[in-house]
Amino acid sequence: MRLAKAISRFAERLNGSVPDPVLHFELVRALYGATSTAKPLFIATAAATAVTAVAALLSSDLAFALIAVLFLLTGIARSVAASLYHRVEHDPFDNADLRRWEMIALAGAWSFSGLVGVAGAYAVSNHPGTDVEILISCCVIGYVAGVSSRNASRPLVTIGQVSFTCLPFTVALLLRGDVAHLVLAIFIGTLYVGTIVICRSVFENLVSRHQAFRRIETLAQRDVLTGLWNRAAFLSLLEAKFASPARDEVGLIAIDLDRFKDINDTLGHPIGDAVLKEAAERIRSALCPGDEVSRVGGDEFLVMLAGPRAKDMGAVSRSILAKFSDPFAIEMTRSICGASIGCAIAGRECSMDALLRNADLALYEAKRRGRSQVVEFTVELSLEYESRVALEHDLQRALGRGELDIVYQPIVDPRSGRAICCEALLRWNHPELGSIAPDVFIPIAETTGLIVPIGSWVLTKACTEATHWSADIKLSVNLSAVQFRHGREIVRRVRAALAESGLPPSRLDLEITESVLFEDNAATLGILEELRSMKIGISLDDFGTGFASLGYLNDFPFSKIKIDRKFSQKVSESSRTSAIVAGTAQIARDLRMECIAEGVESEVQLERLRSYGINAIQGYLFSKPLPAHKLRKLIQEPIFPASYKVAARATGKVATRRKLAL
Repeated sequence: MRLAKAISRFAERLNGSVPDPVLHFELVRALYGATSTAKPLFIATAAATAVTAVAALLSSDLAFALIAVLFLLTGIARSVAASLYHRVEHDPFDNADLRRWEMIALAGAWSFSGLVGVAGAYAVSNHPGTDVEILISCCVIGYVAGVSSRNASRPLVTIGQVSFTCLPFTVALLLRGDVAHLVLAIFIGTLYVGTIVICRSVFENLVSRHQAFRRIETLAQRDVLTGLWNRAAFLSLLEAKFASPARDEVGLIAIDLDRFKDINDTLGHPIGDAVLKEAAERIRSALCPGDEVSRVGGDEFLVMLAGPRAKDMGAVSRSILAKFSDPFAIEMTRSICGASIGCAIAGRECSMDALLRNADLALYEAKRRGRSQVVEFTVELSLEYESRVALEHDLQRALGRGELDIVYQPIVDPRSGRAICCEALLRWNHPELGSIAPDVFIPIAETTGLIVPIGSWVLTKACTEATHWSADIKLSVNLSAVQFRHGREIVRRVRAALAESGLPPSRLDLEITESVLFEDNAATLGILEELRSMKIGISLDDFGTGFASLGYLNDFPFSKIKIDRKFSQKVSESSRTSAIVAGTAQIARDLRMECIAEGVESEVQLERLRSYGINAIQGYLFSKPLPAHKLRKLIQEPIFPASYKVAARATGKVATRRKLAL
């Protein structure tokens, strides 16, 4: 063992730059390459044995016969080793196995070279001036020249071979002392030194070229930031798994970082890059050797589990999710960045494209459910996806086919029953599926960008309809966050709708939710201020359901706030909810904003809200959303809930106001 370690250390010093595992594997394999298989080795052994046997016959010297036998035994041993090497599969990263086979090849090559050198030295010393000396010397010189060119890329092999050959032969030449032998000794010595210098230079050039190739290969297949597989390389690995005729199940885990955009935007790209690097390490720490992981996008990762590991997909996904429970501590900052994970498994009948789609569907569902969770693909998800795609396709043609319509729900002052505003609400009457709920098709319209042309149509048509109402009734239209992504284009569209319809700007209210304010506060603020300068009202919808509504009230020019229905409907049941609503109403009064309560469905809720000074009420208690022609009739008279009675002002009698059939 000590001898082997010593030889190994010596070999590393001779080789200079220690090659990487892949290069090392290729160099060792070259020792057993085309010229080192059983057949070429047998030919070389036969030639050496024949030459020494001829020398023995010419000189009647049994020493040459002994050397011939040793050549034969060495050749047989090398042929057996080469045959065994080619019958066994080798791991490029098994360093111990590589070293073992390398030492076997070196021992065989050096033994053969040593016998050549001994034969040459013996011929010069004991048979000078004879045909035997000429025969053997020519063979020695030819052998040195041959190994110098054949193994020039491996200094260790070449130096060992020429050393074991040249040293004893050169010593014998020097001991002869005559001019001819001295000149030959100098020639052999020069050839020896030149061989060492050349083979070292060739080897270093080979290593540098290999390293350059590896760098290029890394840039082509690896993500520069994290060192993981890039998308193209990962998909090639996945494709190879599916192309295998004997493939087992393949599991795919899709990972998307939560809140990464916020970290990148607020803390800067260097911090974002550091988070991505640590995220990659956290994912890797949850995997086993043989699992493959890739960064396929900005903050998206894919993990492949093959064979028996595919059955552990759920457990591995949960383990990865757990790795993101701790904050990311980067340069004195602690950032919370969770992960949404979707996973799917492919059996023998599943295609690669289907697996990628299934994992993506599961990831989408994980994000839809609220993020920071694991969702495994099911058939139900696929059916939902197909239904969504079909709706998306139909929605693209719905506007042109006249399937979209607008209904209006009045906002009422309960003190007088007067409609003070009507909110335009979009509806879709599908020719086959009937009425499609807004919370189903609106997200599809926003995702596809269809909300922009649809929103423009709604704005223009609703403004036109509002011109048929009393001049003191306003119109309220909802705007999507997607419409604000086009910058001042939304201002142009509003101006165009007002100009086409003839509706005064002061009669238009635009409702937005906090999602509009998330993306670019400065740009959004500029747009809202421009709209307010036109005397258009701006309402903050769904107040109280977001993260920073009070901050938005301070920073943006809102004229109204709408209390979300979840507060209105619990105001009579929960003291905590009542306190929140009362506080909101007080804030609105202090900021001189109108406060509207939506989703009011009972007289008990109405009375509680009125007690807080809220006198703008929207909900089924007064009216459900109605088509335009029905709304026109409704808003011509005061609107009161069914069974709602008020005292007559003049006579003191009880007059029953008009009942609204809901």
